[in-house]
Amino acid sequence: MNFRNMLIGSVATLAAIPAARAADAIVMAEPEPVEYVRVCDAYGSGFFYIPGTETCLRISGYVRYQIGATNDDGLAAGDTPNYYGYANGWNKTTRARINFDARSDTEWGTLRAFVRYQASWGTPNDGPARADQAWLSLGGLRMGYSESLWADSVFDLSVSGSHSDGGLWYGDQQRHFVQYNFGGGTGFFGSVSLEDDALSGDGYMPDIVGLAGFQQRWGGLWARVGYDESYGILGDDGFGVSAGLQINAGESGSFRLIGYYADGDHDYGTGSSYAGISGGNGNAEWSVLGSYYHQFTPSFGGSIGAQYFSDYYAGGTDISTGLDGYIAEASLVWEPVDNLEIRTEAVYEKVDGLDGTVSGFLWFKRSF
Repeated sequence: MNFRNMLIGSVATLAAIPAARAADAIVMAEPEPVEYVRVCDAYGSGFFYIPGTETCLRISGYVRYQIGATNDDGLAAGDTPNYYGYANGWNKTTRARINFDARSDTEWGTLRAFVRYQASWGTPNDGPARADQAWLSLGGLRMGYSESLWADSVFDLSVSGSHSDGGLWYGDQQRHFVQYNFGGGTGFFGSVSLEDDALSGDGYMPDIVGLAGFQQRWGGLWARVGYDESYGILGDDGFGVSAGLQINAGESGSFRLIGYYADGDHDYGTGSSYAGISGGNGNAEWSVLGSYYHQFTPSFGGSIGAQYFSDYYAGGTDISTGLDGYIAEASLVWEPVDNLEIRTEAVYEKVDGLDGTVSGFLWFKRSF
């Protein structure tokens, strides 16, 4: 083989190498498009679509530090038990709360699930985070564990208690329930709730709560009735009735008036600090509550309220004691920056035959 043939062969070999390498090249797959979080504006601010689904989720909550005090020296000194249940000295509480609210549209209405976790330090319920509320709903049907309909604000107007955070006495409680809600917005609304009574009575009959009302921009009115299937040592049944009126003063404030009746010391009354004396719920036969809230500036507001109790019941019975009582409160709320609330509330409460007590708190709350 002469030099010329060797040169041609070498060139042909070198030319074939890139082709062979090209045939063996690894082809990289196209990356899948990234689905970024999308805002969901169908249910208000703060919702976003869970990636890969049509479910909207909102995460919210707060961290709150609170310090309170009272002049209550205890029953040995003849004092009315103080409203907040404070001991002598500085009573400090820190709470962390987080809410998960998931919603999606279906042909049967909105499918929703709500879960609230919270942990508190400095209260009798200290401990790790726990589910404080958990419920689901489809359209008007709602079930799970949350505030009783006797105390809940399912609709914008069906408020309970006064304008303060404490709300004075309105029978606040949480229950397992199955309920149906209809209406909302403006116009008529209503609810019926079957509520767990901790297997009292025959263990199968639930307590029953009903709510009906009417609301417009000027305010509205509402009424509730609660039936307690079994209460007290004798297992008697009983009922309570509540009716309320709210009148809005534009954006500057609102006035609220609520009346209560209970035929015994069961779960469907107001409750009161008299429970610390009677050992029951502290219901009175009649109670009237009034309060007013005013927004002085965009960042500063306050409220005043009072409630009268006529004829407390002996604990867990329908036996009248002939004792009356009353409570008065004042609150101030300042929001120096968005999502930071500085609140103070003070309460005076008195039962016939006992000295009145003062209790109150100051808190700092960062919401998100």
